Amino acid sequence: MTPPTVRVLRGDITHQAVDAIVNAASPQMRGGGGVDGAIHRVAGPGLRRENIERFPRGLPVGGAGWTTAHELPASWVIHAVGPVYGRGTRSQLVEAYANSLRVADELGAETVAFPLISAGVYGWPRVDAIQAGFDGIAASATSVREVLFVTPTEEATQDVEAALRRATPLRILQSVRALHERGFENARLRSGVSPSGMYWRGSVWLGDRELVGYTTGNGSDVAGMDVTAATTPDALADHLLALHPDLTPEHDPAYTQWYRELLALVEERYELPIAFADYFDATDGWEIGWGSGVRVPHPPS
Repeated sequence: MTPPTVRVLRGDITHQAVDAIVNAASPQMRGGGGVDGAIHRVAGPGLRRENIERFPRGLPVGGAGWTTAHELPASWVIHAVGPVYGRGTRSQLVEAYANSLRVADELGAETVAFPLISAGVYGWPRVDAIQAGFDGIAASATSVREVLFVTPTEEATQDVEAALRRATPLRILQSVRALHERGFENARLRSGVSPSGMYWRGSVWLGDRELVGYTTGNGSDVAGMDVTAATTPDALADHLLALHPDLTPEHDPAYTQWYRELLALVEERYELPIAFADYFDATDGWEIGWGSGVRVPHPPS
């Protein structure tokens, strides 16, 4: 199954003539502020009446359900309930996206427009909300052809664009963890910045064999596979193992522990690790985001 294309558009979600738009709904499903209120205003009172009929008890956090779109240009509205920051969990936010796409598949929708669920009045940090959206899309195994993030401000649009650019290298880093979990604890990462400073470079090695080499100058192409925000780390790990079927797993618990700690910082900050670059002093270890000052020790030999 081909993962959907993921794009971002600055605009008004109520104006999108797609198969389905996603409403960042409250658990009560009766309208509210932010995106929820805007969608109800444009759709008209019939949307609230249908919500009451279809969802008399609302929806749980992380859940999703559909109604017709009434006066909106889309065909359907998928109502997804995201968590409130500090009261809910990130897994619930990921589920809100995955469940929205499950509902879209039930409807036969091919194009779906999302707001940044929970990133408005619910207070979820926007950069993490974007990544949670990507994780939900990747986890959904959806048949949807295109996912569109509709953002109301230039700043939010730029944040999604930046996240899309980081999506491929982040999936490469996460695929190393997936290899470790399958017993290939001898999979190691080398990463840094090109001499021009324009591109991040990363490669995955087992012993003296390079499984894959990548530079952000290649876009989403990783060893012949299109790796995007909608790709799971396991899918990329499958691809690398298929390219090298004679690999032998080995144990290296010291390295895997170091790598877990490295990746936890990467996923917390959404910055890429730097071990080498021109004019970069690696004496004190790897840096998470060039110039950030956040360092981790060198990996165990």
